[in-house]
Amino acid sequence: MAFLLAGCKTNSTVGMRMILPPGAEIMEIPEDQSFLMASPVSQPMPVFPAAAPRNTNTSVCLELIINESGSVSSATPSYALPECPQTETGLDQRFVTSAVAAAKEWQFLAAATCAFPVGTPKTDDCSGDRVVITPVAIKVSYVFSFQGDGRVSVKVKRA
Repeated sequence: MAFLLAGCKTNSTVGMRMILPPGAEIMEIPEDQSFLMASPVSQPMPVFPAAAPRNTNTSVCLELIINESGSVSSATPSYALPECPQTETGLDQRFVTSAVAAAKEWQFLAAATCAFPVGTPKTDDCSGDRVVITPVAIKVSYVFSFQGDGRVSVKVKRA
């Protein structure tokens, strides 16, 4: 007697993109300065929770504080937004936990303001003699999309 055992391995898809934080403040930059946005160095993606139903499609919005050293010092869920319409009680918290754990591992080149002394040409990359570069903490928001459709790829989207 012979038995044939077969299996199928499926991976779920997790994507992310940056969104405008609710109530975002506009930073006023003086004429002799410029702003460098934080630039990702490492962004490990969250994992689809093992115990979650594989047919689940959901989004998790997180507000991140990226500190002056480029680390994520805070990752706070946001609910009932156009990009993430579910309430805290309506969203499976396993997805929130996965997104927060991944985001806290992210590393960026810190955002910075760049002051250009009189006579120094203003550049987009803050290069130049005597340019004063000051790292600054910023607040950004991301939406993580979890798709339990069995595709074997991870797609990353940034707005």
